[in-house]
Amino acid sequence: MAELLQLAGIKLDATASSREEAVSICGAMLVSLGATSKEYAEAMWERELSFPSELGNGFAIPHGTDESRRYVNFDQLVYVRFSSPVAWKEETVSVCVGIASQGDGHVEILGNLADLLLDKDSSHTLLNSNDKQEIHHLLSGGVHP
Repeated sequence: MAELLQLAGIKLDATASSREEAVSICGAMLVSLGATSKEYAEAMWERELSFPSELGNGFAIPHGTDESRRYVNFDQLVYVRFSSPVAWKEETVSVCVGIASQGDGHVEILGNLADLLLDKDSSHTLLNSNDKQEIHHLLSGGVHP
C-alpha cells in the first residue's frame, strides 16, 4: 500500500459533526491530492447512504460507487482521525480511511486494512498515534514497531 498513501493524506485532528461531514472531509482530501474529481467525492456520500462504510471498532472506509470510478485519476487512500468520535449508522467512528480506486484494487486494500484492524497493537496505533510517519508506515505494509 506504499504508493497509495501520502503524508499529506493523513489528518490526525479532524472535526466533523455528522457522518456526511466526515465523508465529505475524506472526499475533499482525495480531490486536493489530485486522486479524484469532485464527482467522485460526491459519489462517496451516495454510496454511504446505500451501504454504510463502518467496519466496527471505531473505523469506517468511505469510498465511491462503481460508476464513480471513472472520476478516479489514480488509486489513493486518505486517513482521517477525528478528535471526537462521529455518530455513524450503528456506532461511532474515530477513524475514516477514504478509498479511491480505479479498478478492483480496493479489494486488496480492504483485506490489508482488515488484517491491521484485527491486530490489537496495529489497531491501537491507528487510533492513538500522533506520529504521521508511524501511521504511514503501518498503512504502507510495515509492521508495528
